[in-house]
Amino acid sequence: MTDLTPAFAGLLQSHGKQLKPRTFSPDSLDDFLKEAYKINEHIVSLHRDLRSIRQSYLSTAQPRRTQLRSAAGQHNDRSSGISGAGAKPMSDRDREKVDADAKQMLRKLNASIKSLRETEEVRHETEIALINQKFGGGRGFSMAKRWVAGGVGGVASASSGKSSEQIAAEDREKAVSTHRGSVLWMLGQRLQECISTQQQMMEIRISREMEKNRSVLAKARAPDMAALRAMMEPGDDNGHGGSNAAAAEMGRKADEEAQRAAAAYNPAADLTAEQIQMFQQENADMLRHYESTLDQVRTAQKSLVEISELQTQLVDNLTAQSANIDLLMADSSNTTENVGGGNKQLKQATQKPSTAKYTFYATCGLCAFLVVWDLII
Repeated sequence: MTDLTPAFAGLLQSHGKQLKPRTFSPDSLDDFLKEAYKINEHIVSLHRDLRSIRQSYLSTAQPRRTQLRSAAGQHNDRSSGISGAGAKPMSDRDREKVDADAKQMLRKLNASIKSLRETEEVRHETEIALINQKFGGGRGFSMAKRWVAGGVGGVASASSGKSSEQIAAEDREKAVSTHRGSVLWMLGQRLQECISTQQQMMEIRISREMEKNRSVLAKARAPDMAALRAMMEPGDDNGHGGSNAAAAEMGRKADEEAQRAAAAYNPAADLTAEQIQMFQQENADMLRHYESTLDQVRTAQKSLVEISELQTQLVDNLTAQSANIDLLMADSSNTTENVGGGNKQLKQATQKPSTAKYTFYATCGLCAFLVVWDLII
Protein backbone atom coordinates (compact mmCIF):
# COMPACT_ATOMS: atom_id res chain seq x y z
CA MET A 1 0.00 0.00 0.00
CA THR A 2 1.29 3.47 -0.94
CA ASP A 3 2.27 5.72 1.95
CA LEU A 4 0.14 8.89 1.62
CA THR A 5 1.56 10.56 4.72
CA PRO A 6 3.85 12.99 2.80
CA ALA A 7 0.99 14.05 0.50
CA PHE A 8 -1.32 14.53 3.46
CA ALA A 9 1.33 16.58 5.29
CA GLY A 10 1.76 18.76 2.17
CA LEU A 11 -1.98 19.44 2.02
CA LEU A 12 -1.98 20.43 5.68
CA GLN A 13 0.92 22.82 5.15
CA SER A 14 -0.87 24.41 2.18
CA HIS A 15 -3.78 25.21 4.52
CA GLY A 16 -1.55 26.54 7.24
CA LYS A 17 -1.80 23.45 9.43
CA GLN A 18 0.88 21.10 10.64
CA LEU A 19 0.80 17.36 11.26
CA LYS A 20 1.47 16.80 14.93
CA PRO A 21 3.74 13.83 15.66
CA ARG A 22 2.05 11.22 17.76
CA THR A 23 3.99 9.07 20.17
CA PHE A 24 2.51 5.67 20.87
CA SER A 25 2.93 4.03 24.25
CA PRO A 26 1.30 0.76 25.37
CA ASP A 27 1.04 2.24 28.87
CA SER A 28 -1.81 4.45 27.68
CA LEU A 29 -3.92 1.44 26.67
CA ASP A 30 -6.27 -0.66 28.75
CA ASP A 31 -5.21 -3.73 30.71
CA PHE A 32 -6.22 -6.17 27.97
CA LEU A 33 -4.07 -4.54 25.30
CA LYS A 34 -1.17 -4.09 27.74
CA GLU A 35 -1.15 -7.82 28.42
CA ALA A 36 -1.56 -8.58 24.71
CA TYR A 37 1.46 -6.39 23.85
CA LYS A 38 3.49 -8.10 26.56
CA ILE A 39 2.61 -11.58 25.26
CA ASN A 40 3.35 -10.53 21.68
CA GLU A 41 6.76 -9.17 22.74
CA HIS A 42 7.66 -12.50 24.36
CA ILE A 43 6.51 -14.45 21.29
CA VAL A 44 8.53 -12.27 18.91
CA SER A 45 11.60 -12.53 21.15
CA LEU A 46 11.35 -16.32 21.36
CA HIS A 47 10.87 -16.67 17.60
CA ARG A 48 13.84 -14.39 16.92
CA ASP A 49 16.06 -16.39 19.31
CA LEU A 50 15.05 -19.68 17.68
CA ARG A 51 15.91 -18.36 14.23
CA SER A 52 19.24 -16.97 15.45
CA ILE A 53 20.42 -20.34 16.87
CA ARG A 54 19.04 -22.46 14.04
CA GLN A 55 22.40 -22.92 12.29
CA SER A 56 24.35 -23.88 15.41
CA TYR A 57 21.45 -26.02 16.67
CA LEU A 58 21.33 -28.08 13.47
CA SER A 59 25.10 -28.32 13.03
CA THR A 60 26.50 -31.83 13.54
CA ALA A 61 30.04 -30.58 14.25
CA GLN A 62 31.20 -31.29 17.78
CA PRO A 63 32.37 -28.26 19.80
CA ARG A 64 36.03 -28.12 20.76
CA ARG A 65 37.17 -28.46 24.35
CA THR A 66 38.05 -24.76 24.60
CA GLN A 67 34.51 -23.88 23.48
CA LEU A 68 33.04 -26.29 25.99
CA ARG A 69 35.06 -24.72 28.81
CA SER A 70 34.08 -21.20 27.77
CA ALA A 71 30.44 -22.24 27.49
CA ALA A 72 30.60 -23.76 30.96
CA GLY A 73 32.11 -20.54 32.30
CA GLN A 74 29.35 -18.44 30.74
CA HIS A 75 26.53 -20.73 31.77
CA ASN A 76 25.90 -18.90 35.03
CA ASP A 77 25.59 -15.54 33.27
CA ARG A 78 22.87 -16.64 30.84
CA SER A 79 19.27 -15.88 31.47
CA SER A 80 18.10 -18.40 28.90
CA GLY A 81 19.60 -21.34 27.04
CA ILE A 82 18.00 -20.04 23.86
CA SER A 83 19.24 -16.46 23.73
CA GLY A 84 22.71 -17.34 25.05
CA ALA A 85 23.54 -20.04 22.49
CA GLY A 86 24.98 -17.70 19.87
CA ALA A 87 26.56 -18.90 16.64
CA LYS A 88 29.06 -21.32 18.22
CA PRO A 89 28.71 -25.08 17.76
CA MET A 90 26.41 -26.54 20.37
CA SER A 91 26.82 -29.70 22.38
CA ASP A 92 24.04 -32.21 22.94
CA ARG A 93 23.51 -30.80 26.42
CA ASP A 94 23.07 -27.30 24.98
CA ARG A 95 20.52 -28.59 22.47
CA GLU A 96 18.58 -30.36 25.21
CA LYS A 97 18.59 -27.15 27.25
CA VAL A 98 17.32 -25.20 24.24
CA ASP A 99 14.50 -27.72 23.75
CA ALA A 100 13.54 -27.62 27.43
CA ASP A 101 13.58 -23.81 27.61
CA ALA A 102 11.61 -23.48 24.37
CA LYS A 103 8.94 -25.93 25.55
CA GLN A 104 8.65 -24.12 28.87
CA MET A 105 8.28 -20.74 27.17
CA LEU A 106 5.71 -22.08 24.71
CA ARG A 107 3.64 -23.56 27.55
CA LYS A 108 3.75 -20.28 29.49
CA LEU A 109 2.75 -18.23 26.45
CA ASN A 110 -0.09 -20.60 25.61
CA ALA A 111 -1.33 -20.42 29.22
CA SER A 112 -1.14 -16.61 29.13
CA ILE A 113 -3.20 -16.44 25.94
CA LYS A 114 -5.74 -18.88 27.38
CA SER A 115 -6.02 -16.84 30.60
CA LEU A 116 -6.46 -13.63 28.61
CA ARG A 117 -9.18 -15.27 26.50
CA GLU A 118 -11.07 -16.49 29.58
CA THR A 119 -10.84 -13.05 31.18
CA GLU A 120 -12.25 -11.44 28.04
CA GLU A 121 -15.13 -13.93 27.93
CA VAL A 122 -16.05 -13.13 31.54
CA ARG A 123 -15.86 -9.38 30.83
CA HIS A 124 -18.05 -9.72 27.73
CA GLU A 125 -20.71 -11.72 29.57
CA THR A 126 -20.70 -9.25 32.46
CA GLU A 127 -21.01 -6.26 30.13
CA ILE A 128 -23.94 -7.83 28.26
CA ALA A 129 -25.68 -8.57 31.58
CA LEU A 130 -25.17 -4.96 32.73
CA ILE A 131 -26.59 -3.61 29.47
CA ASN A 132 -29.66 -5.82 29.74
CA GLN A 133 -30.12 -4.84 33.38
CA LYS A 134 -29.78 -1.13 32.59
CA PHE A 135 -32.15 -0.99 29.63
CA GLY A 136 -34.43 -3.91 30.40
CA GLY A 137 -36.74 -2.03 32.81
CA GLY A 138 -38.23 0.38 30.28
CA ARG A 139 -38.88 -2.15 27.56
CA GLY A 140 -42.60 -2.51 28.24
CA PHE A 141 -43.20 1.25 28.22
CA SER A 142 -41.26 1.67 24.99
CA MET A 143 -43.27 -1.10 23.34
CA ALA A 144 -46.53 0.54 24.47
CA LYS A 145 -45.38 3.88 23.11
CA ARG A 146 -44.57 2.30 19.74
CA TRP A 147 -47.99 0.61 19.73
CA VAL A 148 -49.62 4.01 20.23
CA ALA A 149 -47.54 5.38 17.38
CA GLY A 150 -48.79 2.63 15.10
CA GLY A 151 -45.83 0.28 15.29
CA VAL A 152 -47.61 -2.86 16.45
CA GLY A 153 -46.88 -4.83 13.35
CA GLY A 154 -43.98 -2.71 12.28
CA VAL A 155 -40.80 -4.21 13.62
CA ALA A 156 -40.66 -7.97 14.07
CA SER A 157 -36.95 -8.28 14.63
CA ALA A 158 -34.52 -8.98 17.45
CA SER A 159 -34.31 -5.25 18.25
CA SER A 160 -38.10 -4.63 18.37
CA GLY A 161 -38.11 -4.17 22.15
CA LYS A 162 -34.87 -2.19 22.44
CA SER A 163 -34.23 1.50 22.58
CA SER A 164 -31.69 3.29 20.44
CA GLU A 165 -29.39 3.71 23.47
CA GLN A 166 -29.47 -0.02 24.18
CA ILE A 167 -28.77 -0.87 20.54
CA ALA A 168 -25.85 1.58 20.48
CA ALA A 169 -24.43 0.11 23.71
CA GLU A 170 -24.70 -3.44 22.36
CA ASP A 171 -23.04 -2.39 19.10
CA ARG A 172 -20.16 -0.83 21.02
CA GLU A 173 -19.73 -4.00 23.07
CA LYS A 174 -19.80 -6.18 19.95
CA ALA A 175 -17.15 -3.99 18.32
CA VAL A 176 -14.90 -4.22 21.39
CA SER A 177 -15.42 -7.99 21.66
CA THR A 178 -14.70 -8.49 17.95
CA HIS A 179 -11.52 -6.42 18.14
CA ARG A 180 -10.23 -8.28 21.18
CA GLY A 181 -11.10 -11.61 19.60
CA SER A 182 -9.02 -10.61 16.58
CA VAL A 183 -6.11 -9.70 18.88
CA LEU A 184 -6.30 -13.12 20.55
CA TRP A 185 -6.45 -14.83 17.16
CA MET A 186 -3.35 -12.92 16.01
CA LEU A 187 -1.45 -13.93 19.16
CA GLY A 188 -2.43 -17.55 18.60
CA GLN A 189 -1.26 -17.43 14.98
CA ARG A 190 2.14 -16.02 15.93
CA LEU A 191 2.55 -18.59 18.69
CA GLN A 192 1.69 -21.33 16.20
CA GLU A 193 4.41 -20.06 13.84
CA CYS A 194 6.88 -20.17 16.72
CA ILE A 195 5.85 -23.74 17.57
CA SER A 196 6.22 -24.76 13.92
CA THR A 197 9.76 -23.34 13.85
CA GLN A 198 10.77 -25.26 16.97
CA GLN A 199 9.14 -28.46 15.71
CA GLN A 200 10.87 -28.19 12.32
CA MET A 201 14.26 -27.69 13.98
CA MET A 202 13.79 -30.77 16.16
CA GLU A 203 12.68 -32.90 13.21
CA ILE A 204 15.71 -31.88 11.14
CA ARG A 205 17.99 -32.56 14.10
CA ILE A 206 16.60 -36.08 14.58
CA SER A 207 16.88 -36.89 10.87
CA ARG A 208 20.49 -35.67 10.75
CA GLU A 209 21.44 -37.68 13.83
CA MET A 210 19.95 -40.81 12.28
CA GLU A 211 21.77 -40.20 8.99
CA LYS A 212 25.02 -39.66 10.88
CA ASN A 213 24.60 -42.95 12.76
CA ARG A 214 23.82 -44.80 9.54
CA SER A 215 26.95 -43.38 7.90
CA VAL A 216 29.06 -44.48 10.88
CA LEU A 217 27.65 -48.00 10.64
CA ALA A 218 28.24 -48.06 6.89
CA LYS A 219 31.89 -47.06 7.35
CA ALA A 220 32.35 -49.74 9.99
CA ARG A 221 30.87 -52.42 7.72
CA ALA A 222 32.78 -51.34 4.59
CA PRO A 223 35.98 -53.40 5.23
CA ASP A 224 33.98 -56.55 6.01
CA MET A 225 31.87 -56.15 2.87
CA ALA A 226 35.00 -55.58 0.74
CA ALA A 227 36.61 -58.74 2.10
CA LEU A 228 33.41 -60.70 1.47
CA ARG A 229 33.21 -59.47 -2.13
CA ALA A 230 36.89 -60.34 -2.67
CA MET A 231 36.28 -63.85 -1.40
CA MET A 232 33.19 -64.31 -3.59
CA GLU A 233 34.90 -63.16 -6.82
CA PRO A 234 36.27 -66.10 -8.94
CA GLY A 235 40.01 -66.23 -9.68
CA ASP A 236 39.69 -67.01 -13.39
CA ASP A 237 37.71 -64.44 -15.41
CA ASN A 238 38.33 -65.86 -18.88
CA GLY A 239 35.20 -66.58 -20.90
CA HIS A 240 32.16 -67.28 -18.84
CA GLY A 241 34.13 -68.66 -15.88
CA GLY A 242 32.98 -72.28 -16.13
CA SER A 243 29.62 -73.89 -15.68
CA ASN A 244 27.10 -73.29 -12.89
CA ALA A 245 27.84 -76.67 -11.34
CA ALA A 246 31.53 -75.88 -11.04
CA ALA A 247 30.73 -72.51 -9.47
CA ALA A 248 28.39 -74.14 -6.97
CA GLU A 249 31.02 -76.74 -6.09
CA MET A 250 33.62 -74.04 -5.56
CA GLY A 251 31.23 -72.09 -3.34
CA ARG A 252 30.46 -75.20 -1.27
CA LYS A 253 34.15 -75.96 -0.77
CA ALA A 254 34.84 -72.34 0.15
CA ASP A 255 32.05 -72.42 2.75
CA GLU A 256 33.39 -75.66 4.25
CA GLU A 257 36.91 -74.26 4.43
CA ALA A 258 35.61 -71.04 6.01
CA GLN A 259 33.64 -73.00 8.62
CA ARG A 260 36.67 -75.17 9.47
CA ALA A 261 38.87 -72.10 9.70
CA ALA A 262 36.34 -70.32 11.91
CA ALA A 263 36.07 -73.34 14.20
CA ALA A 264 39.84 -73.67 14.48
CA TYR A 265 40.50 -69.93 14.77
CA ASN A 266 40.85 -68.53 18.26
CA PRO A 267 41.19 -64.70 18.31
CA ALA A 268 42.53 -64.68 21.83
CA ALA A 269 45.45 -66.90 20.81
CA ASP A 270 46.87 -64.26 18.42
CA LEU A 271 46.23 -61.25 20.68
CA THR A 272 47.84 -60.13 23.87
CA ALA A 273 45.88 -59.31 27.00
CA GLU A 274 46.38 -55.58 26.43
CA GLN A 275 45.01 -55.81 22.88
CA ILE A 276 41.99 -57.80 24.04
CA GLN A 277 41.33 -55.23 26.77
CA MET A 278 41.69 -52.41 24.24
CA PHE A 279 39.16 -54.03 21.87
CA GLN A 280 36.74 -54.61 24.73
CA GLN A 281 37.09 -50.98 25.77
CA GLU A 282 36.43 -49.83 22.19
CA ASN A 283 33.35 -52.05 21.97
CA ALA A 284 32.08 -50.72 25.30
CA ASP A 285 32.67 -47.11 24.20
CA MET A 286 30.85 -47.72 20.92
CA LEU A 287 27.94 -49.32 22.76
CA ARG A 288 27.71 -46.38 25.16
CA HIS A 289 27.83 -43.98 22.21
CA TYR A 290 24.92 -45.67 20.48
CA GLU A 291 22.95 -45.90 23.73
CA SER A 292 23.52 -42.18 24.32
CA THR A 293 22.43 -41.39 20.77
CA LEU A 294 19.34 -43.55 21.20
CA ASP A 295 18.47 -41.73 24.43
CA GLN A 296 18.85 -38.39 22.66
CA VAL A 297 16.58 -39.51 19.84
CA ARG A 298 13.98 -40.73 22.33
CA THR A 299 14.13 -37.44 24.25
CA ALA A 300 13.77 -35.46 21.03
CA GLN A 301 10.84 -37.62 19.92
CA LYS A 302 9.15 -37.09 23.30
CA SER A 303 9.64 -33.34 22.95
CA LEU A 304 8.19 -33.48 19.45
CA VAL A 305 5.11 -35.27 20.76
CA GLU A 306 4.62 -32.65 23.48
CA ILE A 307 5.04 -29.79 21.02
CA SER A 308 2.63 -31.47 18.59
CA GLU A 309 0.03 -31.77 21.35
CA LEU A 310 0.51 -28.11 22.21
CA GLN A 311 0.17 -27.16 18.56
CA THR A 312 -3.01 -29.24 18.22
CA GLN A 313 -4.50 -27.52 21.27
CA LEU A 314 -3.55 -24.13 19.87
CA VAL A 315 -5.10 -24.93 16.49
CA ASP A 316 -8.34 -25.95 18.22
CA ASN A 317 -8.37 -22.67 20.14
CA LEU A 318 -7.73 -20.71 16.95
CA THR A 319 -10.55 -22.51 15.19
CA ALA A 320 -12.96 -21.75 18.03
CA GLN A 321 -11.79 -18.13 18.13
CA SER A 322 -12.29 -17.75 14.37
CA ALA A 323 -15.80 -19.19 14.69
CA ASN A 324 -16.60 -16.71 17.48
CA ILE A 325 -15.30 -13.80 15.42
CA ASP A 326 -17.38 -14.88 12.41
CA LEU A 327 -20.44 -15.20 14.65
CA LEU A 328 -19.92 -11.72 16.09
CA MET A 329 -19.49 -10.26 12.62
CA ALA A 330 -22.68 -11.96 11.45
CA ASP A 331 -24.58 -10.70 14.51
CA SER A 332 -23.30 -7.18 13.91
CA SER A 333 -24.38 -7.31 10.27
CA ASN A 334 -27.80 -8.69 11.19
CA THR A 335 -28.24 -6.03 13.87
CA THR A 336 -27.42 -3.27 11.39
CA GLU A 337 -29.92 -4.66 8.90
CA ASN A 338 -32.58 -5.05 11.58
CA VAL A 339 -32.09 -1.51 12.86
CA GLY A 340 -32.25 -0.10 9.34
CA GLY A 341 -35.38 -2.07 8.53
CA GLY A 342 -36.97 -1.13 11.85
CA ASN A 343 -36.32 2.57 11.35
CA LYS A 344 -37.80 2.40 7.87
CA GLN A 345 -40.92 0.62 9.14
CA LEU A 346 -41.32 3.06 12.02
CA LYS A 347 -41.05 5.96 9.61
CA GLN A 348 -43.71 4.42 7.38
CA ALA A 349 -45.92 3.78 10.42
CA THR A 350 -45.73 7.42 11.53
CA GLN A 351 -46.64 8.66 8.05
CA LYS A 352 -49.77 6.57 7.55
CA PRO A 353 -52.96 6.98 9.65
CA SER A 354 -53.06 4.74 12.68
CA THR A 355 -56.24 3.22 14.08
CA ALA A 356 -54.58 2.70 17.44
CA LYS A 357 -53.63 6.39 17.62
CA TYR A 358 -57.14 7.57 16.85
CA THR A 359 -58.59 5.07 19.31
CA PHE A 360 -56.25 6.31 22.02
CA TYR A 361 -57.09 9.97 21.33
CA ALA A 362 -60.84 9.20 21.25
CA THR A 363 -60.61 7.34 24.53
CA CYS A 364 -58.68 10.18 26.17
CA GLY A 365 -61.22 12.73 24.86
CA LEU A 366 -64.15 10.67 26.11
CA CYS A 367 -62.57 10.31 29.55
CA ALA A 368 -61.89 14.05 29.73
CA PHE A 369 -65.48 14.80 28.66
CA LEU A 370 -66.87 12.48 31.34
CA VAL A 371 -64.68 14.06 34.03
CA VAL A 372 -65.75 17.59 33.05
CA TRP A 373 -69.40 16.53 32.80
CA ASP A 374 -69.19 15.00 36.24
CA LEU A 375 -67.71 18.20 37.66
CA ILE A 376 -70.40 20.34 36.04
CA ILE A 377 -73.24 18.17 37.30
